[in-house]
Formats: sequence, structure tokens, C-alpha cells
Amino acid sequence: MSCQILSDTLLRDIRNLYDKADDYNVKIKVEGEEIFKAHSVILRARSNYFRSAFSSNWAKKEGDFYIFEKPNVTPIVFQIILKYIYTGTIAIDTVNVKNNLIELLLAADEMNLYELTEHLQQHIIDLSRLNDDWIIQNAVKLFNTISHRKGVFPKLEELCNNIMIQDPKLFIDSNEFLGLDSEVLLSIIQLDNLEMKEIIIWENLIKWGIAKNPNLNSDKTTWSINEYEILKEAISPFIQHIRFFQMTSQEYYYKVRPLGKLLPKEIEEDLLSYFIVPDCRLVTTVLPPRKSQNDKIFGSSIITRKYFNLISYWIDDGQEVLPNPLNNNRYNFNLLLHGSRDGFELENFQYKCNNKGATIVIMKLKNSNKILGGYNPIKWSASAGWIDTDKSFIFSFYLNILDLSSIIISRIKNKYYAISDSNTKRNQGFGHGDLYILKKSCKLSDYSARIHDSKNFEIDDYEVFQVIEK
Repeated sequence: MSCQILSDTLLRDIRNLYDKADDYNVKIKVEGEEIFKAHSVILRARSNYFRSAFSSNWAKKEGDFYIFEKPNVTPIVFQIILKYIYTGTIAIDTVNVKNNLIELLLAADEMNLYELTEHLQQHIIDLSRLNDDWIIQNAVKLFNTISHRKGVFPKLEELCNNIMIQDPKLFIDSNEFLGLDSEVLLSIIQLDNLEMKEIIIWENLIKWGIAKNPNLNSDKTTWSINEYEILKEAISPFIQHIRFFQMTSQEYYYKVRPLGKLLPKEIEEDLLSYFIVPDCRLVTTVLPPRKSQNDKIFGSSIITRKYFNLISYWIDDGQEVLPNPLNNNRYNFNLLLHGSRDGFELENFQYKCNNKGATIVIMKLKNSNKILGGYNPIKWSASAGWIDTDKSFIFSFYLNILDLSSIIISRIKNKYYAISDSNTKRNQGFGHGDLYILKKSCKLSDYSARIHDSKNFEIDDYEVFQVIEK
């Protein structure tokens, strides 16, 4: 009998203790007074939390039994945790797990079940990458939970911050938005790169403040001075972070001015002056516009910050799934060639792009939001030969649709034909035609996947960037 078979038998026998605990010596009372039976030796072996519990006054002894109380854990959650302790397994896709994912994460962390905690964090991240309904329904609850445990779940902190930056509507449009804690909402409104119009932030702050004071009349036109004062007190910590001076005059006039009583007097007067006499001197500090992920950067007229971040992730060997976080600041991109500015001929490409080191090529297809491109990690030099590398890749995605279903990244399979460093317009590109840049054609040959359905394509414009590591 092999060692593997022996270990499998051992694991099976330990699992049987979970189902047939006839010699248990621990009774664990959870929320609702439900009692679970367990073995102290198993609990001690699997968790430092229980090792401490049974060696201190946490667990009381009544006769032959330890009595342990966990009033902050529901029966469903503890049953899942206990099964994991005995079997090392968790049915991650079952309804009970999915409906209690955040509670399971907190319980696993409290009980020092480190592998389970890490597994649950990664599962939540994977759900966000797949745009699963769970993340839509639980974003606010997750944000509230993580924000009150700074540093405990660093990966989920990154996830929440990036969702908030890239897709704040997931929070703001949620039915749970009004339940955001004040500290959490403040951390959101303080973000410099929050992807949301300032007037929308203001309107939702008012909704949130009213929800926190349910005695306020829903018809603001009937409010007394006292009712204004109640709401003003609720939203006062947020006012200095609202960028009122970045709103349009129409937004100010129709949405802010009627609620001027909610603002400090100096801000109310400065806003009135600013929108009537734009060059007037102001007492209030004018905050700059928020930095948008949709801002064009690096001189590109085709793609925005979030797509450069995605490409940076791929350069660092990120796999096919969406990165988390998307923010990647390891590289700068220096615009070498812009087709509509510099020309579309081979001599334009060679003059601007040869011998510049690693480059990214970006092509926007004609009458489409589709982008094709490729990464050459070495250089272009018109050597009339092949450049061998296992770091090159080609890709496609659609502007404004950044999800798994719309992205193709195709990495090199045959490294000896990675880059066609041709000195003719016909064959400049990647592989044996996987992506010919100036010929504007592609087929599957030396890379892992085809990036476009048609062999030939037309482009509106293209850009080539030098990739510079910071």
C-alpha cells in the first residue's frame, strides 16, 4: 500500500468524525442557542484560535465536556466552518456559502483559519472579475465590512477601492447605498479619481443624509429651518470634499442653489459669485477636477488610462483574467508614432519606431470600437529577420467594454517566430501573419489565439508607444 493511499485513508477517517461524532468532548453554542458537537483535539490541531480557547478560561468545563460559546456566528456559517475544519473542503459555489460569504470570511479570520481566509478572499476577487451578480448585490456590504477592518484583508481593500474608482455606480445605484457608514462614504467622496460627475455625488449625498434622518419630510420644499439644520449637520463632514466649482452653471442653479441653506455661508456666497462673475476672488479653496480613468494620457487619441493599465499588467505576465487592481504604474508610454499625424507608410514607421526598445502597437478598427495591438519586448530594426522572444503578445478588446468576454490576449507559442522584423510593408508584425501591422491582416499561426475574426481589416488610426519602465 502506497503512502498516498495511507494518507487518503487517514483523511477519510478524520472526515468520518465530522458525521459520526459519538465520542465528542466539546459543545459549541452559537447564535440562536444551537449546539454543535466537536472534538477538542481536532479543533486544537486545526486552529490556533481553539488552541488558545481550550488552554484558557474561554471554554468552560462541565463534567467531561468543554462548553464553548460563539454568539457572533450564525448556525449556517459555523456548520460550514466546522465541516471545513474536519474535512479541509468547502463547497464554494453552493447557495449557503454564496449567501454567507462575507460572514464566512469574518469567521474564518477570527478563528485563525488562514488558508480558508485566503481562499475566500480570492473567491470574492474572482467573482468581481467575472462580473458575477454577487458582487453587484453585495458591493456596499463588502465595502462597509472591509473599511472597518483596515489592513486585515488587503486584497479586498484593493478590490473595493478599484471598483469604487472604476465603477462607482455599482455602489451609488445599489439599493444598499443608503446603508453606507459615514466613514465609508467619506472615504469614497475623498477619492481624487472617482469616476462620477460631481452633481451626481451631491445628489446622492443628499439622499444619504435624508435616509440617515427618516423623520425628515421627503418633500424638501416644505422643510423648516430646523429640518435644514438636521440635514446640514448630517452632511457637514462631506461638504469640503464636494467639488462644487467643477459643476456646470445649470447644475449649480437647479441642483445646488435651492439647497444653499445646507452649505456654510462662505461657500454659498462664493458659489453665487463664481457662477455670476467667473473671475471674482474667492475665499473658498477650489478643488481641482477629479482625475478620470477615462482621461487620455501619454498623448494617445485612441485609448485611456485603464487600457494602458491593462497592457502594463500583461507586460508583467498577468494572465488572461482582468487584473486586480487595474492600476499599474510601473511603466510610462512614450508616443512614437501617430498614424493620422505622422503617416501610415513603412518609412514613417521605421523612422519613428526603429531602435527604440520595447514598444506597444495600438490600432483602432474602422467603424468600430475594437482595438487590435501587440507588444514587442525587444525592438524594431528592419533586420529582415525574426526576433525570438517568449515575452511578446498580441491582443484585442473593445473600448468602453472592459470584461472577460470582450478581451483576447494571445501569447507567443513559437518563440522563434515571435516578431517579424521585416524591412517590407508586407510582413512587419507578429508571427507568420498573426498580426501584420501595415499589411492590416491577421490569422492564427504562432500565437495562442486569433485576435480578430476576419483575416483583413481596415483602421481609423494607429499609434506606437515606447515602453519605459519607471
